Amino acid sequence: MIPSLKNILIVCLLLAALPACKPKTAGPLPPQIDYGQDTCDACGMVIDQPRFAAATLLVNGEYLKFDDVGEMLAYHMNHPEAQVAAWFVHDYLSEEWILGETTKFVKSPTIQTPMAGGIVAFADQAQAEAFAAERNGKLFTLDEMRAQVHMVEHP
Repeated sequence: MIPSLKNILIVCLLLAALPACKPKTAGPLPPQIDYGQDTCDACGMVIDQPRFAAATLLVNGEYLKFDDVGEMLAYHMNHPEAQVAAWFVHDYLSEEWILGETTKFVKSPTIQTPMAGGIVAFADQAQAEAFAAERNGKLFTLDEMRAQVHMVEHP
């Protein structure tokens, strides 16, 4: 039996459509943190407050976990050899992981964080603005926040 031109055409169209069926990746995934057990890669303290926890995915696939956003930023200023592929922080209100590159950061001396960095993250611009107004804080992007952090040394 010789395949008809119509059947050959249908098979070709199906084969051409196969790449569209491939699942789309949502980008880098945040790490799993066992709160109350995992320790900060900068200071060794136990990470027990999700809303302040942060992490980085390095280009080599390794995750670094931190108990404080400011600690994460300072660590990477002190360790430029640790090349970051993605930055992760928790939304202060929902405690959900969000990408640092799309985050609105609020910094204020009135915000108490584990390492006294006074930095929290928000996925939503309006929520960040309202929180900053309540706490006499300032809004920053990730790049602006990185420029604000001073080097911190740990023993």
